[in-house]
Amino acid sequence: MDEQYRQWKRSVITERMGLEPLSNLEQRLTYDAFKAAVMQGDDGGRLLNYVNANVIFQAGVDYESKPMVVFCACSLPSPRDVDYDRLLNLIIFRLDEFVESDYTVVMLTSGAKHSPGWNWMSKAYRRLDRKYRKHVKNVYVVHPSMWSKLLFQVIGRIVR
Repeated sequence: MDEQYRQWKRSVITERMGLEPLSNLEQRLTYDAFKAAVMQGDDGGRLLNYVNANVIFQAGVDYESKPMVVFCACSLPSPRDVDYDRLLNLIIFRLDEFVESDYTVVMLTSGAKHSPGWNWMSKAYRRLDRKYRKHVKNVYVVHPSMWSKLLFQVIGRIVR
C-alpha cells in the first residue's frame, strides 16, 4: 500500500501543479488524503458503500465478546466491472477498524459468481501486514467450495 500511496502522491502533484513532485509538497499529502481518494473513487463512493454493506461487515460479537467480521466472498463484484486492487484497498481500510484487538472472521463462500484469480489472492495475502493477521483468533468458512478448501490448505501450509 505504501508504494501505491507514493504513486498516488506523485500523480496528484504532477496533475495539479504540472510539475515534478516537490519534497515539501509531497509531505503535505497525507495517508488520510490517499485513503479518502481511494474510498471516493471515480464512482462517487458507490463501491465503498457496496463493500461495506455486502462484502465485509461486522455482525455482532462471538461467545468471547470478540467482534465477528463477515467476509462474503459470494458477493464479490465482477472483475470486469471493478478494479480489484481498489477493492482490496477498501477491504483493508474496513479491516483497520478491527485490527487493534482480537477478532473472528466468518467467510461465506458458497454461490460465488466471481472468484478472484490466484495472482490477486497471493497479492492480497502479501499486502496484509502482520497487524491484520496477528489478532485473528478464529476463521470460520461457511459452505466452502473446492476452490476455497484448496486455498485454505495451501495458505495453511505456507503460514506454518
